[in-house]
Amino acid sequence: MLKNIDPEEHLSVFVSDTFCIIGIIGGRERRIMDFHQLKIFLEVARQKSFSRAAENIFLSQPTVSAHIKKLEDEVGTPLLDRSRRELQLTEAGKILFQYAQELLEMKEQALSAIQEKYKLIEGHLDVAASSVPGSYLLPRLLQSFREKYPGVTFSILLRDTGQVLRSVKDYSYDLGFTGEPGNRKELGQAKLVEDELILVASPKIQLPAAKQAGSSLPTARLSACTNMPFLLREPGSATRMVFEKALRKQWGRDISLNVIGYLESQEAIKEAAKAGLGLTVISKKAVEEELRAGLLKGYRLQDLPLKRNFYIVFRKKSILPPLSLAFFQFALEFFSNNSQTT
Repeated sequence: MLKNIDPEEHLSVFVSDTFCIIGIIGGRERRIMDFHQLKIFLEVARQKSFSRAAENIFLSQPTVSAHIKKLEDEVGTPLLDRSRRELQLTEAGKILFQYAQELLEMKEQALSAIQEKYKLIEGHLDVAASSVPGSYLLPRLLQSFREKYPGVTFSILLRDTGQVLRSVKDYSYDLGFTGEPGNRKELGQAKLVEDELILVASPKIQLPAAKQAGSSLPTARLSACTNMPFLLREPGSATRMVFEKALRKQWGRDISLNVIGYLESQEAIKEAAKAGLGLTVISKKAVEEELRAGLLKGYRLQDLPLKRNFYIVFRKKSILPPLSLAFFQFALEFFSNNSQTT
């Protein structure tokens, strides 16, 4: 129920209990827009695409389009120029984009102040993550976090490392989990846990390998496998970036591999390797079950050490809301008492 409204005002804007922006036009109460609409609008503007925005915020494309159309009807003018290949903001859209960011930030500040005052850690947590940490680190972390804070729900956006870093940088997400550090001046990162990349293949594929003393995996030389079919992740994948960086460091250039295909998900590349389609380099954490079950055979590369770290990424100059801050601190404690923030 709205209170203390002067019906003579032409327009009065404020935040209600449901975080709606309400207008009084001509003495009549009218809902103009809500924060959910504004969040959708900002994502569409950043992505310059209804489909990419829909994918990022877990909605269907028709739903996103309908929200934007409703928002345009409510403000009374087009917000997006749809005549070009990529969506562009109209002049009205540029104005709303600026104010929408400020309004959403004010909403977060209001919630943060309330949560801080009453020590409430609850609400919905949005996290962006690349495929390996999103699939193999976050489930255990979130399970433990929800045991401590049962009032928390969550959404995980799975993208490649480059997209995760951009989503944190542009304020779409407070926190991201990646296999590469955020080498941008606006981003900081905390090291969580070490990871190892290994070569895997179907047990049907025979590789020249030697057992290394004290190792659970045999070793193989990459230089002896260059004529065999290889599968790689898409550009932007941290797994691929670490692999290619190691190749350049070891040989001064990319070694010539017989790459027959590129796949955009961890599960797809695992299934392709299991089917005998080719060899691939992958996180050991991602194939532990397949190695135990004998569905894949793993090898350490004798001539190419492949170690990396997983990171939690954040904006350096932003103050995290209480829920995101609690999750950040919990993640550091969960993985290691000696995490290093840079």
